[in-house]
Amino acid sequence: MRAAVLATLLVAALVAGCGGDSAKAEDTVSAAVSGLSKGDAKKVCAQLTVGAEKKLLAVLADNPLGYPDIKASTCQEAITKLHSQLDKPTRAVLEDGEVDKAKVTGDKATVHVTGAGMTVDLQKISGKWMITGGLFNK
Repeated sequence: MRAAVLATLLVAALVAGCGGDSAKAEDTVSAAVSGLSKGDAKKVCAQLTVGAEKKLLAVLADNPLGYPDIKASTCQEAITKLHSQLDKPTRAVLEDGEVDKAKVTGDKATVHVTGAGMTVDLQKISGKWMITGGLFNK
């Protein structure tokens, strides 16, 4: 279960939105979480800002899930390696990408990932919600 929570934190780092934006922020996090469960690194990384990708690489290099450290030079490489280490029950928890309602304040938002015990931070950039952080934060 701890691995599921941390894996979800990795993907669901950041969220932002307001009004109808709330659902779009939730969709961003859900896409990242479900993408991780399927090993769709391109889908996961498309939800992250460049800064969030750098944070992800740093966090995975320091053994956040109890797996061997994940050394990678790109977001897609890191997600591919992380996915390969997730067991079936963890993947199943992440599969639906289930999230709670986004809390939006201006162009920033937070989204809680159900079953993972993690809250992701987002920011609206050029009209699109992007994950900015929160992955694997303790």
